[in-house]
Amino acid sequence: MYYSALGRAPLSLSTDSQNVASTRVMAKAWFIQQTGKVYGPYSSARLKELAAAGQISSDAHVSNFLDGPWHPISRVKGLKIPTTLASAAPLLVQTREIPSQSAGMVTTKQPRSGQFRSTESTVWSGRPSQITNIKTFILCGLFCWLVIPVFVAAWRWLVIQCMRYELTTQRFKVSHGVLSRCIDGLELYRVKDTSFSQSFFQRVFGIASIIMTTSDSSSSSVMIDSIAATQAKQLREQIRTLTEELRDRKRVREIDYT
Repeated sequence: MYYSALGRAPLSLSTDSQNVASTRVMAKAWFIQQTGKVYGPYSSARLKELAAAGQISSDAHVSNFLDGPWHPISRVKGLKIPTTLASAAPLLVQTREIPSQSAGMVTTKQPRSGQFRSTESTVWSGRPSQITNIKTFILCGLFCWLVIPVFVAAWRWLVIQCMRYELTTQRFKVSHGVLSRCIDGLELYRVKDTSFSQSFFQRVFGIASIIMTTSDSSSSSVMIDSIAATQAKQLREQIRTLTEELRDRKRVREIDYT
């Protein structure tokens, strides 16, 4: 199950192995992005009526929220879209078929054409485990009577403590530095592949790493190091889902010239 970017209601995705493309289950509220404009919100029943009337094109995109993420309408389960728009069909109009905020839903205003912008929000954040320093801590503990190893151990602890990973709906960011601060970012649509890595040492302590292969010339490989193994597996799938959604939204595809 994938959770939406803004931490609102979860979006159920089909995991049927016979259907490679994920299909979206009919939800309570829908927005339609078509011909450079955004329409809605509409109820599931109204969405079916518009599709049957030929008012939705086959290349339209839909979302459960005004600010996305957007998905091809072909992924909506149980919705049949005609190949061509109805010639005499009127333009879609904004409706108010969603309950007000007091009923648990927020009614939003229709943005003007050309002003639609999706917002970026944090999906996950964390830092490497201090277990990565366990060898250093043991050695410094054995020689703590020399005093200097104590400062070495403290410094290594600070390095990990000041490092932070952040996954948003559009980017992966790493901030690091004790005295100075540096933030590195990677656009998710540039991620070509992800892998789950777990050494023997990491398996003993229940941690793992995620390695992302990218098309970014400045960083061909990005690692999320030493996080909980169960969390790493879920995070890897989440990165994959976000990457595919961004590519669909931006209409970007990776091509290897080899």
